[in-house]
This record gives sequence, structure tokens and C-alpha cells, in this order.
Amino acid sequence: MGLTLHFILGFITSFLGTLTPSMLNMTAVKISINKSKSEAVKFAIGVSIVVLFQVYIAILFTKLLRENPYFLKSLQKISIVIFTLLSFYFYHQSKKDKIATNSLKEKATNSFTVGLFLSALNMFSIPFYCGITTALNVAGWLQFSRQNSILFVVESAIGTFTLLYLYLYFAKEIQLKSLILAKNLNLIVSVLTGVVYNQE
Repeated sequence: MGLTLHFILGFITSFLGTLTPSMLNMTAVKISINKSKSEAVKFAIGVSIVVLFQVYIAILFTKLLRENPYFLKSLQKISIVIFTLLSFYFYHQSKKDKIATNSLKEKATNSFTVGLFLSALNMFSIPFYCGITTALNVAGWLQFSRQNSILFVVESAIGTFTLLYLYLYFAKEIQLKSLILAKNLNLIVSVLTGVVYNQE
């Protein structure tokens, strides 16, 4: 049951973590509409490969934090500054029209490379998985053995790919229904990071 649980947890956490409209899944939608579904699949594969490394790094970082409580306390103080800066950054971004992903997509001919690049730029991925793996470990659901960690990492990548595939498959419907939410995503993240800061 332990291996099965890690298998399921990796898939669910990454699937839910990629669920809301963001740079990655909205780019998958745009590539699917403007190019083709096959190009969008290449993009999703590129993103998922990077997720493999991001989740693995997050697990290593979580183990370090769990083994060094003093470092964790120092990190909590640093996080106050980080979340404050992130809150201001995303508030500033919400005031501008985001066209960077559009221009990048138009210039690049290799959707796989675009997926690798944009996924590597996703600053929230590693902190997100650090938080998730820490919570699951404290709850006793996630164990950091080599086999369990590999299962969790692989399923996290599969969960990300599955969600991106659903986005690109239903691209036209998603584009119509999520336009307002995607447009205001930075403002939403700004508020959320501000709330996290106030909880510190």
C-alpha cells in the first residue's frame, strides 16, 4: 500500500497544482490553437521533464529542512521578505498585459524546447513541492526512501502531463471560459502571497 500511496499522491498533487490557469497551461492552450495538438503535446512533454527535476530537488530540500530545524527557523524569517517581494511583483505584473509567452511561442519553432524553457522559469514549482512534500511527510503519508521518492517524482511529472493534455485537448473551450481568470491571475497570486506573508 505504501508504494501505491506514493504513486497516487505524486499524481494528485501535481495534477491539482497545475489545475488553475497559469503561464504553462495557457501556453499549452495557445500552442494547441495556433499550431496543432501534436505541437502542444511536445510542449507538455518538455514541461513534464523539467518537473521531474523540480520535484526531486524539492524532496532533497525538504529532507534538508527536516534534518536541520535551526535552518528551518531562519528560512521562515527569510520567507517573510520573499513573500513581500513576490506580492509586490505580481501586483505590478497584474497592471500590465502579459505578451511574453505569445512572442516566445511565435519565435520558437520547437515547442518541446519552449516547454523546457518556460517550465524552468516557473519560480513557484520547487517551493510548491517543498510545501507539499513537507506537509505529506509530517502527516506520515510520504516517506523519503529512494523507491518512494522515485515513484512520487515520476507520478508528479505524469500528473502534470495529464493536466496539460486535458488543457490542450479542450483548448478552445478553455480559452473562452478562462479568459478573465487568466487575465487576472497575477493579481490573484499577489493577494495570495500577501495573505501568506501576513500569516508569518
